[in-house]
Amino acid sequence: MLDRDSPTPLYRQIEEVIRDLINSGHWPRHYKLKAEDELALEFGVSRGTVRQALQSLVEEGLLTQIQGKGTFVAASTRDLPLAQRLVTMHEVLAATGEEFTTEVLNREVVQGDENIRTLLSLPSEGKLLYLRRRLVVEKEPIVVMENHVPLALCPKLTEIDFSRVPLFEAIEKDCGLEIGWGQRNFAAMVAGEKAGLLDADPNEPVLYLEQISYLTDGVPIEYSEVWVRGQKLRLTTILSRRVPDRPYRQNGERGV
Repeated sequence: MLDRDSPTPLYRQIEEVIRDLINSGHWPRHYKLKAEDELALEFGVSRGTVRQALQSLVEEGLLTQIQGKGTFVAASTRDLPLAQRLVTMHEVLAATGEEFTTEVLNREVVQGDENIRTLLSLPSEGKLLYLRRRLVVEKEPIVVMENHVPLALCPKLTEIDFSRVPLFEAIEKDCGLEIGWGQRNFAAMVAGEKAGLLDADPNEPVLYLEQISYLTDGVPIEYSEVWVRGQKLRLTTILSRRVPDRPYRQNGERGV
């Protein structure tokens, strides 16, 4: 993979390999890279050489580093990291005090597309639980959620009644795993092909959320996409001006 007789420094060659993996889509946005020592072993170089290559790509904007979490492929657009508790849509609605029901629309074991499998670090033989649900308030659907979870990490999920039990609750209580953190990205769009599931006009604005959740040891446990009817549910966040220890490191800068 690396040409040790080349006048090009090894860390520059590693940069080019990683750049190709990103530009080809083999490593999609938000993909979590292996730890530096694992990469060093794969490339057959020192950890310092790998760190030098990664830092250069961070400064270039292709990678982003989150202190204590790892190194990730940066989004194609600038993301705003929000320091906030990882809550589910079930928890958001429960906090409003409103009555709601969960409808399970699809539930099956799937292979999953290559992008999702890569984000979840799923081996070639691995299977995913695909779950599509709809949250309904006063007979009006307001949220559609699609989740993918590696079944090898949580086989009991095939036995859960998800019309009664939220996914994260099942992962933590029934499977004995601890979800530690996640990355969540927001975008505004129209309902489009999800309009039928939301009983909405195709041109109605919706809030789109994409999320990858990780266990406390950094293993990816869940990939989800969520569509929220903005006219029916407003998401509010309380932000502090003070950011302790400035945990985010992006594009070579400390803090945001």
